[in-house]
Amino acid sequence: MKRSIPFGVLVYLIALALGACGGVAAGGGDDKQAEGQSLPKYQKASLPAGRYHTTEFEPSLSFRLAGDVWRFEGPSGTLGDPERPDYLFIQKVEWGEIAFFNLRKVQGVYKPMGPRGETEPVPAPDKLVGWFQHNPYLKTSRPSPVTVGGVKGVQFDVIVANLQKGDSCVDIFKLSTGGPSEACVFKKARYIVLEDVKGVPVVIQYGDEDFDGFVPVAEKVLESVEWTDD
Repeated sequence: MKRSIPFGVLVYLIALALGACGGVAAGGGDDKQAEGQSLPKYQKASLPAGRYHTTEFEPSLSFRLAGDVWRFEGPSGTLGDPERPDYLFIQKVEWGEIAFFNLRKVQGVYKPMGPRGETEPVPAPDKLVGWFQHNPYLKTSRPSPVTVGGVKGVQFDVIVANLQKGDSCVDIFKLSTGGPSEACVFKKARYIVLEDVKGVPVVIQYGDEDFDGFVPVAEKVLESVEWTDD
């Protein structure tokens, strides 16, 4: 004799099945969409939550943004392209910034000269950490080990010091745009030096006016970094 399933149990089983199917479909769709997003080509484009991959920066990488309002920003808020082979800038509206630099592609570092900190670019040194430590206009913390995307390196914090009246920033890297990346008095920064990412030395910099509040946000992004094939 066949026994019918009680109506209440049947409704419960149908609800479970629909919930499971809906969850799988939504999750799979989101992952597929996120993996397919390339960074936009224009200044100040908004970046909704998801995974993005670079199209110009070398070495190529992907990363995930989640839970905050981000945009594709040029160097130091300028009108320069947000992404080139030597750099990549993304910004958490309004102030927090994460930047990547290819030391083989940047045009050099700025050597401090003169009482007011006038600078001129010179080739980036092999021992970049030492360059930061000996810059008279910067104070650095003790380097500590860090890993980004499976690549080991060191990280240290930087604040601007000893500037003359009227100065607020120190030029760091000369970029392919002709302009500089900067360290400024109103924004503490953390630098990560990775000496060998697919054979290329890479520097990552992030900072904000609210540095302590931005650190966990930036670290979450960097934890999602994957160095990808060109």
